[in-house]
Amino acid sequence: MSIRPSIRLGALPRSLPLGARLQIARDAGFEGIEAETGEAPAEALRAAADAAGLIVHSVNCPENYTLPLSSPNPATRDAGIAATLAALETAHALGADSLLLIPGVVGADASYGEVHARSRDVIRAAILPEAERLGIVLAVENVWNGFLLSPFDCAHYVGGFDSPFVRLYFDVGNVIFGRPEGWIDIIGPLIVKLHLKDMRRWSGRTKSYRLARVGEGEIDWVRLRAALDRANFSGWAVMAEAEFVQPRLAYLAFMAARRLAPNPASRLVETHLSRRLAQDSMRRFRRYAAPNCSESGA
Repeated sequence: MSIRPSIRLGALPRSLPLGARLQIARDAGFEGIEAETGEAPAEALRAAADAAGLIVHSVNCPENYTLPLSSPNPATRDAGIAATLAALETAHALGADSLLLIPGVVGADASYGEVHARSRDVIRAAILPEAERLGIVLAVENVWNGFLLSPFDCAHYVGGFDSPFVRLYFDVGNVIFGRPEGWIDIIGPLIVKLHLKDMRRWSGRTKSYRLARVGEGEIDWVRLRAALDRANFSGWAVMAEAEFVQPRLAYLAFMAARRLAPNPASRLVETHLSRRLAQDSMRRFRRYAAPNCSESGA
């Protein structure tokens, strides 16, 4: 089992030039970056990543939530298809090998079954052929969209495409039914990449959850690593949403610095907190996700 450490571009200071942003990740020991469409021009980001010795391995298309591929509205669905195809082009320009894909959203206008059927048909007809042409894997993630709520659902949905270009982006912290190591024993062969974060129940409640830093929640990381080993997983693991699970005061200061117009003071605060965030995330990656990871990050 070989797990490579990655972090999202959004965890790095927006007030700095791209090269300086990425150097913070590299200095902490990260090897890869996950970017969101629209965060930075693809050509500039790829050049900055190359200069820093990082790989932009994954792209996330946020329009998959706002313009779902499962929408019953043809105009919304077509807009979602266009956004996803554009995200594939961005991923290709960055040299990424996967696109994080949210296939649909269950809600008042789309039932579970409708999301399953409609998103499957749209992906097969309009998205998958382009992904295959570009050589980019559609990495379906289990998220808070009311869909793919069990490992058997994930295996049935992703495996049903019968294509090496549709795989699973498994978020271990988004498992609220069962435990992630149990999911891995079922979906392991389909996992192409990982999102790493932890989850905690609110005190005294059984169905209310909040995000936590890796190692501070309810995930048994020893068992999770054993399950990944049984699945023979090798690949990228992103310290996901790290900027949102900082200690409360650090989080408030971080977000306040981002909301302010760029100035020397806000830039200093955001840079300091981002550097600390990246270093802490890498320590947690080495302790909980990949204890055998080289201290140099090389």
